Amino acid sequence: MNSTFARRLWLVTSLEIGAAFGVLVLAGAIFVLGAYVNTIRGDFTSTLDRMVAALVTEPATHDARVAGNIVASRYPRAAVSILLIDETWRVVVAQKTPGVRLPQVDVRRRGDNGADVRLDDVFSRVVLGLVTAIGLVPERAHVGSIDIIVRANQRALVATVARGVPVFAVVFALALGLGVLLARALTLQALRPLVEVERALARFAAGDLSPQFVAEDRRHQLGSLARAYNGAIVQMENAFGERERANAAMRQFIADAGHQLRTPLTVVRGFISILRKGDLRSPDDAERILETMNRQSLVMASLIDKLMLLDRWEAPREATRAEPIDVARLARDVLWPLAQSHPTREVRVDAPEVGLVGIDPTDFAHALTNIVDNALKYTTGVVDVRLRRDARDVVVNIVDRGPGMSAAEAEHACDRFFRGARRDVEGSGLGLSIARRAVERAGGTLVIESDPRAGSTFRISLPIGE
Repeated sequence: MNSTFARRLWLVTSLEIGAAFGVLVLAGAIFVLGAYVNTIRGDFTSTLDRMVAALVTEPATHDARVAGNIVASRYPRAAVSILLIDETWRVVVAQKTPGVRLPQVDVRRRGDNGADVRLDDVFSRVVLGLVTAIGLVPERAHVGSIDIIVRANQRALVATVARGVPVFAVVFALALGLGVLLARALTLQALRPLVEVERALARFAAGDLSPQFVAEDRRHQLGSLARAYNGAIVQMENAFGERERANAAMRQFIADAGHQLRTPLTVVRGFISILRKGDLRSPDDAERILETMNRQSLVMASLIDKLMLLDRWEAPREATRAEPIDVARLARDVLWPLAQSHPTREVRVDAPEVGLVGIDPTDFAHALTNIVDNALKYTTGVVDVRLRRDARDVVVNIVDRGPGMSAAEAEHACDRFFRGARRDVEGSGLGLSIARRAVERAGGTLVIESDPRAGSTFRISLPIGE
C-alpha cells in the first residue's frame, strides 16, 4: 500500500481523535473550575451572612473602619475579599501576601480605589473572564449605613488556578499522546484487509499463484473487500481446476483421436506400400486392397466428421435451431431407414402422439440414430424404442437385451472415445458422446441404466414445448 496514503490517514485520524480527547480534557478542566467557582460562591453567601451577624454593635453599623476590624478578626478563606463602604470611608479586607493567613485592612477615603488589586497579564484576564462567565459574581448586603460587598480575591484565585495548570497540561499531553496511539491502532486495523489483499495480489504479480485467503471480518467496513477477494480466489481456483480438467480432457482427446486415426491410416499406408511394390499374388488382390482402403478412408472421414460436429457444438457461437417438432413422427421417420439397413435385426418403435418438443430436428436425429446404432452393434436381440409423456417431459426409452454394462462402464459410456470391454466391435467411441451433447443442446438429459444380465436402457428426457 502507498505509505503516503497510510501516513495521511494516520495524520487525519490522529487530529480527529486528538481533538476529541483534547475537548474532553478541556471540558473536564472547565467542570473542575466550575466546581471550584461554586465552592467560592458558597463561601460568598456564608461569609456575607456571618459578617452581617457580626456587625451588630452601634459603631460597627455606621463606621466602616470599625466594621473592617471586626471583619478582619473573623476573616474567612483567602479566596474572599470583603469591601466595606460608608459615607466617608472605603475599607478593603483581603489577604495580599500569599502564604500569610492574616488579612490586611486597607482604609481609604471613599472614592479612592487604590487598594483594589488589578491583574493585567493575559493569563489573569483569561482566568477572571472564565470564572465570571461561569457565574462568580459578588454578594452584597447593607447594615446600618455600611454597604458590605463580598467578592473574589483575584490574586488568590489566579494563584490557585495557576497551580492546576501544570496538571492540566500533563493530562492534555497524555490525552494527545493516547489519541495518536489510538489513531495508529485504528488506522492499522482499518487498513488491514486492504494491506492483506495488496500483499496477496503482489504475490500473484510475482508469479505465486497458490491460493491464499485473507481473514474476513463482517463487522469491518472493508470486510466486503476481503470477502470479494476470497470469492475471486474461489472462482480462480475453480477456473484453474476447470482449465486443468479441460487440458487433461484435451490431452486424452488428442491421444484417443490419434489412436483412432492411426489404425486405419496404418492399414492404408501398408496397402499403399504393397501396391507400389507390385507385390500382388492374384489380380483380385488389387480390388480387395482398394476396397479395404476405401473402407478405412470412410472410417477416417466418419471419425473426422464426428469430431468436427462435436467441436462445432462446443463453440460458444454455435446456437441450436430449436423448433417445436412432433417427436413421435420424427422418431418413426429416423428409425425406419435404420431398421431397413439391418434386415436381420428387429427394431420395434412404439411412438404414440406425445406432443411437441422444442429441439433441433437434426440434433434429435443424431441422438436417436447414434443410440439405436450403438444398440444394434453391441447386442443381438430386439431393440425397443418407446415414447411416452409425463407432466413435464417427453421421454424416449431405447431398450436392448444385450450383455449390458457394468456400473463403471455406464458412468463413462458417453465419454469421448470410450469403448468399454467390447473393443472387437467396429466403432469410433463417439456415438454416445454425440447423442448426449445433442440432447443437452435441447435442454434435455440422457440417463443410462444397465444391468450386465438384462441389457441397457437409454432414457432421453426432453422438455415439452409450450
